[in-house]
Amino acid sequence: MYGAPDRRVEDRRTWNDEAAALHDRLDKIEKLAEETYTFMVAHVEADKETKAALDELILLWRGSKMMVSAAKLIIPIVAALVGAAVWAREHFKW
Repeated sequence: MYGAPDRRVEDRRTWNDEAAALHDRLDKIEKLAEETYTFMVAHVEADKETKAALDELILLWRGSKMMVSAAKLIIPIVAALVGAAVWAREHFKW
């Protein structure tokens, strides 16, 4: 009895070692989860800024489409008026 190792003490050490290893793994997982959360918060904030810039770009694009449509309407009218003025100046002597 004095020379034989006590199995209960050995089992407790093994259990304590396993518990310590599990605690270390849990700490690593918690750290990784905290880093992921921080990354996601930063990503959402950056996404808000990007969305605002993208909305402004879309508004500018739609406005430019409207300006092109207006130019398509106005340019032929102005060209016709200029042509009529040139024709009138050529044919009528003042």
